[in-house]
Amino acid sequence: MDTLKDIGSAVLEQLKQKFTPTIYELWFKSLQLVSLDGDVAVFSTDSNFKQDLISKRHVGSIRDALREVVGFDVKVIIESREGSEGFHIPEIEDKPEEKKTVPLLPDDPEPKTIDPESAIESSSIVDEYTFENFIEGESNRFALAACRAVALYSSSPDKNDEMDVSTYNPLFIYGPSGVGKTHLLFAVTNEIKRKNPKCKIVYKKSEEFTNELIASLQNGTQDRFRQHYRNADVLLIDDVQFIAGKESTQEEFFHTFSALYENGKQIILTSDRPPKDIKTLEDRLLTRFIWGLLADIQPPSFELRTAIINKKAENLKISIPSEVVEYLATKLQNNIRQIEGSIKRIAAISLLTGSPITTDLCRRAISDILSGNEPVDVTVDRIITLVSKRLNIPVEDIRAKRRTANVVNARHICIYMIRQLSDVSFNTLGEIFERDHATIMAAFRKVEAAIAADPEFAALVNGMMDEIRN
Repeated sequence: MDTLKDIGSAVLEQLKQKFTPTIYELWFKSLQLVSLDGDVAVFSTDSNFKQDLISKRHVGSIRDALREVVGFDVKVIIESREGSEGFHIPEIEDKPEEKKTVPLLPDDPEPKTIDPESAIESSSIVDEYTFENFIEGESNRFALAACRAVALYSSSPDKNDEMDVSTYNPLFIYGPSGVGKTHLLFAVTNEIKRKNPKCKIVYKKSEEFTNELIASLQNGTQDRFRQHYRNADVLLIDDVQFIAGKESTQEEFFHTFSALYENGKQIILTSDRPPKDIKTLEDRLLTRFIWGLLADIQPPSFELRTAIINKKAENLKISIPSEVVEYLATKLQNNIRQIEGSIKRIAAISLLTGSPITTDLCRRAISDILSGNEPVDVTVDRIITLVSKRLNIPVEDIRAKRRTANVVNARHICIYMIRQLSDVSFNTLGEIFERDHATIMAAFRKVEAAIAADPEFAALVNGMMDEIRN
């Protein structure tokens, strides 16, 4: 094998034999061997998303395949043929280097290099969410006070004995979606980071915890996984209700919880319901979840909704008349996220049309939100656009009849997501993609089976679905 192309093709053939067709098509087929200089090989892929995931999870497999081809060990570097776009897959394993790169913001173009002693291990902590900009009301006052107390105690290097918050451990915050639970977790993290940079904090969504556990089982790195979580000073798990029914995840989380609790480390959990209402949750976890303090957050009251509307309008530098604020506070009752989205939409319509913000403009602007329905064509377009971006497949190819494997995979994912996230029927999906009913059904079931069989593929699809929901 004299050429890079020959060597690269042989490496791809090795990877094709090792991985399922779905994983190979999604992650490895686009790899190209760019250079092989001494003991360093550079591969490129067609998107930043793939570069990040492959760099974090599959470099070892590529290195092994290359060793089989060339007969000696080579360091593998993954580059992207796409422009910079700060999407980052969180690190799963601790690396042996003195310094490690931890992406602190989801949209950071360049991850920050920080001292491991002060690392906040998270893929999505947002610095802007603080206690100062959390709008307090009767419905969230107790949870806010509890979070402030925990942050104050956890950020104290000496752990002042006079300030005993052991009854706050674990702190279990529950309430419906969009009422500020994640804001409070970020606020706790940012407050501790500000006061005690050396405090080791781990923030994860429960699905991330599950996916990392599965990866550690597949890669034989359970010890590193456990050490990573059990060495935390503060562990924050968002949407913990999703571990229910997952035996291995509950088993591992039980031992992680016990190790941290016994060592006096702080645990903060959020859920959309109280522990007793989480079905298929093991009794031993239920018992531990209620050891500490339960704090609920209810949907915002009229007064709190009014304050939020005024604050969001101030942040967007728009003026909303008092009678319009009252109208919005009366109509937008579900959650804070709904209010934020509505104010942004109203501001955009007013700016683009040059119209003053009136009750009539607001009524038209929020009509879809109030009905709970987004127009079908908007949902479909958003999903296809997101899948196109994540998989680096042109939108026009997904909508057309091209049958190359990567395009078909992307199209099938779109069909699955549209069906899951809207009321679109299989017949309507057939009209959208110009396929018959049987083809649409088969595509949906293929993705459904792949999600059940492949945790990595499931994480990709579920992540995109969460992005659409939010």
